[in-house]
Amino acid sequence: MEYEKIDWNEIWKKLMIAQQKLDKIGDKNEYWNKKENAELFWKRSQEHSKKTCDILMELPFTSNSRILDIGSGPGRLAIPLAKKVSHLTAVEPAKGMIEILKENIKKESIDNIKCINKRWEEVDVENDLDATYDIVIASFSLGMPDIKEAIKKMEQASSKYIYLYWFAGVTPWEKHSIALWPSLYGTNYIAGPKCDVLYNVLYNMGIYPDMHVFSMEYTNNFVSIDEAIDFYKKRFIIQTNEQERILYKYLKNILVQKNNQLVEYGHSKRVRISWAKD
Repeated sequence: MEYEKIDWNEIWKKLMIAQQKLDKIGDKNEYWNKKENAELFWKRSQEHSKKTCDILMELPFTSNSRILDIGSGPGRLAIPLAKKVSHLTAVEPAKGMIEILKENIKKESIDNIKCINKRWEEVDVENDLDATYDIVIASFSLGMPDIKEAIKKMEQASSKYIYLYWFAGVTPWEKHSIALWPSLYGTNYIAGPKCDVLYNVLYNMGIYPDMHVFSMEYTNNFVSIDEAIDFYKKRFIIQTNEQERILYKYLKNILVQKNNQLVEYGHSKRVRISWAKD
């Protein structure tokens, strides 16, 4: 069948590279290398503690478990997980994120986390990591163009389970980009690959995972339209007065007034893709 000849890894790669080329932040590590951006991310992530708890509850760890958290960021999962397991290794490429993570580790008096400041693609499983891990997690951190090779390394690093979290359908921030890109930059925005492509990559690798789709709501709260514009100017690299006018008009249409604040409401479908190693 023609369907069986589709190279899903190549589809993932083309979509990921196309999206990353359009991303005005450029190399996202440069954005997250700045401590103030990482700190803001950490603060906003704490507003969604219920979803963090939900993820922790579904992971099959014990007090003796060893965990590998790929793309750990400032420690949304790593910090609470480390308190419940024997050891956790956090792989995070952005210096700002690692800096906040280390501050959180010190603040919480945690002594069982090892931090690796590298991209997952740069990690040498045998030399950088400590033996194998009971659970390998990559939570919304799959921005790797060659996802097949990335998964092979996860399999190599895991002795029991792999848990991936990714997106199903267009995300709220992609909707913003799709709406704004033609006016801001004179071109259409290309959304990145989603869970359908990821599942087919796994299937072609002989991996048949469990999949669980769930909804996630989030809010961004701003005290004024100026604060909202400053927040999105950094994300979209707004450089001209005309671009700022376009952004202002867009935000005025989507932000909702509530309790003396302007609120952006977001809704997305996400998916947990997990499997046990044979």
